[in-house]
Amino acid sequence: MAGERILVIDDSSELRSLLETILPFGGYRTASAGTAQEGLEKVSQLRPDLILVDLELPDTNGLKVLEELKQRQLAIPTVMMTGYGSEGVASRALHAGALGYLVKPFTTEEVLSSVEKALSVGHLHHENARLAFLVETYTRHFRAISAIGRALASGIELGAFLQRVVEAGLYVTKGDGASLLLREGSSGELRMAAARGAGSTIDAPVASEQGDPRLRAVLEEGTAVRLRAAPGGTICLQTGVQVKAVLQVPLKAEGRVAGLLSVSRQEAEVPFGSHDAELLAILADYAVLAVGRETQA
Repeated sequence: MAGERILVIDDSSELRSLLETILPFGGYRTASAGTAQEGLEKVSQLRPDLILVDLELPDTNGLKVLEELKQRQLAIPTVMMTGYGSEGVASRALHAGALGYLVKPFTTEEVLSSVEKALSVGHLHHENARLAFLVETYTRHFRAISAIGRALASGIELGAFLQRVVEAGLYVTKGDGASLLLREGSSGELRMAAARGAGSTIDAPVASEQGDPRLRAVLEEGTAVRLRAAPGGTICLQTGVQVKAVLQVPLKAEGRVAGLLSVSRQEAEVPFGSHDAELLAILADYAVLAVGRETQA
């Protein structure tokens, strides 16, 4: 763990200078501030990896800095610095969220050890939060996919079911536009079977060769395509809608591509990920089953 930025908040220029000399020995970058207000401004500007803050500051105290970080929902590892005899107050800082404390005067080894420990604990907290978020997200996705399976088993009308597939696609990928296009006979022309978002009209014909040429691989090769527009640019969909990012997966039935399922983002230049593609492919398979059942009926 080297290269992290450490923000020192202390009104003593001598101590700030000392820490700015010590911390690079551990491979850390430094920034400093003499007051809590200046320190919080630098937190917003720099988003440091760790904060070393003095218990007593000219405009407030280190405990108030911890409270302000919590109010801003900034989970930045913090180490409190205290004077000799203030260990009791330092324990309050630990309860308030500090990951360690240093008693002045301290040695180089004590500084580097405290910083390393706090960063390690901070990384663990961050990883635990990330994993908890993923578990929650995947659970919501599983429930959404399960609901589509139950809808298919219930014998819901095809049009209503395909609309649910499109809405589920938006939900699990956080897109803002979606459509499901089916091939019409041997002509190769596409028909909008379900849609949600701007520029989409149900049952409207769509020429398969329209839109960005890179999207043709979905129908011609049966492969998923994920695209993000160049900065300031857009991608044209088969429907003529201009978007910032798009994910399309094929609907494969009996060795042929029967259509495609598409989600897009018109405003945010945030690409869709591989997990989004996997979820959309599952939804596309459900759509294929529903279309096949309707054909056989």
